[in-house]
Amino acid sequence: MASVEIKMIPTAKEAFPLLNFITAYAFTASPPVREVAQRIERFKHADGYNQYYVLFEDGEVAASAGAGAMTQNVRGVEVPIAGVFLVATHPNKRRKGHAFRILQEMMAQERERGHGFSTLYPFRESFYERLGYVTWPSPKKVSLNLRALLPLFKQGCGENVELVELIPNNDIYLQFVRSYRKGVHGMAAFNFPLPLDPEYSSRWMALSRVDGKLDGLMIYKLEGSSPTKFKFEIERFYYLSSTSLYEMLGWIARHIDQTNQVQMTVPAFEQPNTWFHDLEITLGQDWIPPMGRVLDVEKLNGLPAGVGAFSAQVSDPTCPWNEGVWRFESQDGKLSVAPVSTQADCQLTIQGVSALVYGTNPPTSFRHRGWGSVSPETAAQMGRMFPLQIPHLHEYF
Repeated sequence: MASVEIKMIPTAKEAFPLLNFITAYAFTASPPVREVAQRIERFKHADGYNQYYVLFEDGEVAASAGAGAMTQNVRGVEVPIAGVFLVATHPNKRRKGHAFRILQEMMAQERERGHGFSTLYPFRESFYERLGYVTWPSPKKVSLNLRALLPLFKQGCGENVELVELIPNNDIYLQFVRSYRKGVHGMAAFNFPLPLDPEYSSRWMALSRVDGKLDGLMIYKLEGSSPTKFKFEIERFYYLSSTSLYEMLGWIARHIDQTNQVQMTVPAFEQPNTWFHDLEITLGQDWIPPMGRVLDVEKLNGLPAGVGAFSAQVSDPTCPWNEGVWRFESQDGKLSVAPVSTQADCQLTIQGVSALVYGTNPPTSFRHRGWGSVSPETAAQMGRMFPLQIPHLHEYF
């Protein structure tokens, strides 16, 4: 039988000589494989925040995973979480359970680091659901009719927008993201600034200020070869007030003689068809839908919760410290969670707990998903305590 060993490695300089090939092979077109020195340079800024995990089979590198320290808004409270990335297995080591095993070890280690929650972008949702993660709504890819925005241009919308390049003004962007996150459930960002690569990150940033304060921003690029038929590609579109929404839409309208196609990525909770008339919105899915998980049930203490209480027998074979009977109770609008020895009102898997906390699925659906057995009365109680919400992750990794 093969011997298996998992090591946690704290720095990029130590990690990438081991995991460069399998991660590059898994996530980038190849050959060639990017040089180890390039990968170290790309990730060294995150030393002290990232941890890397390598699984060895008989002394050979077989699988990898990484976890980055992030801060996330969970129902209005900012909490420390682990963002999972670089999960890969060598082609001749696949289908041996290595990915599951390394992720289980990673979760235990990240809990020790104080992370009560975790998020990721899955290579396959069903695999990560077995590990306790639940799928979130995907951000929307929106195409719209540019000419419908012409009335906003004529109203003067957009004339107060400030245009700058993103790379030399990244600190402005990061400052706004931290401010915007305070009001957006599910939004997470790494606890360190990501370095911007001029090859991939050259973008315009349009800024909207209200009473002198930054109130909205739009990150975009103009693509194409014809100066009258550019594609206006918007990657971030965030605003705190309606004033900034229409200022930025008016800024888009000011490109009516320069572009004939507008496409933007917006959070799943946005309803762009209501912004203005005749927009002829078409919707698509942006990239991969993210997933989230509760790593430590005890870390749910202090989250906002509606009035009510229930107890649940929680099952979590991946993270056994979560197993047992827990009482969930709202006390002065804050959630109190504690283990109890009484009989439970229901049974929940950790997927059910995660779906409650992130607000992605109604409790009445849990039995159909295999996430627990909940009576209609208890489901109603859960719904009052944990109203459905649409989380938005923000960060791509």
